[in-house]
Amino acid sequence: MKKVKEYLNRDISMAILFSFFLIICIIMLCSFGTGMFNRNTLSSMAFQLSEVAVLAFGMALCMLLGGIDLSIVAIANLSSLVAAMILTGKWFDIEKAGVGITIVVAVVVALTIGLVCGIVNGIIISKFSVSPIVATLSTMTLYSGLGMGITGGKSIGGYPAKFLIFGTGSVGPVPIVFLVTCIVFCILIMALDRTKLGREIHYIGENHTAARFAGIDNESVIIKTYAISGLMAGIASLMIMARSNSARSGYGDTYQLQVIMIAVLGGISPSGGKGRLYGVFIATFCLQIMQTAFTLWQFSPYSKKLIWGMMLLAIMLINMIQDRVSKRARIRNMSANKK
Repeated sequence: MKKVKEYLNRDISMAILFSFFLIICIIMLCSFGTGMFNRNTLSSMAFQLSEVAVLAFGMALCMLLGGIDLSIVAIANLSSLVAAMILTGKWFDIEKAGVGITIVVAVVVALTIGLVCGIVNGIIISKFSVSPIVATLSTMTLYSGLGMGITGGKSIGGYPAKFLIFGTGSVGPVPIVFLVTCIVFCILIMALDRTKLGREIHYIGENHTAARFAGIDNESVIIKTYAISGLMAGIASLMIMARSNSARSGYGDTYQLQVIMIAVLGGISPSGGKGRLYGVFIATFCLQIMQTAFTLWQFSPYSKKLIWGMMLLAIMLINMIQDRVSKRARIRNMSANKK
């Protein structure tokens, strides 16, 4: 318990997040009692938060780098639409290849499209020195247009039952998609903490110029990071498809604001170089609990967007105040050491 307190004292963002999480849990428990935190409700939340969590991981990596990926949801939509065309037999001969091979091809294609789209984002940002906001906003429009052109705005559904097991099946009480999310989370945590790429992402996020003078290949790291973000979008696209048994252009547009808010609430600094994925995972649970509460309270979609927007502004304001307090504390310490 003492170590936990010391850690929270060092990282104010995590302390704020833990406090926010506890407050939400207490409010929901008082409002709904065991109706909120029973096995069925928790299982339902685990199904829903998985795709958002994976998207938030990709967004968090880009923000750690000092960038952002506004196209991440559009990449997920494009990946799901192409995979849907394969799974429904429009672009692939299911009868000749068999259901198993078709599912494998659809999964590989969805992940590949996500990876390629992420690489395109990274190349535009690193090779042509385009601002991440402008670059990913442009590619978001491009990927959304491609998805609209493929389907004409229509939804595509009716996938093989074996594929739907991924989105609706469970191992005991734990959904398969949640297990996949946990595996992805563990891999990313180890990559950020124990690999050269993870350290370089933090270095570039802290000081882009200093990282270059330190011998880090900034362009390569940026491309790899956005490629991973695209891959996260590809994984999320498969989760969305399998859970909803449909795909259409524009699906999950509200996820864009949510994943940015989750990353910021989880302690990821928008300016880069600061934050941990642990906080992002916890923040995902916070927002999913709130999303479930909004459903139980029968809030309209417009009310939800208003609340998400107000929360994002509040979080950004808290982070700004925190940064200013931290800078002043560092200056005081430096002055005291000089004396």
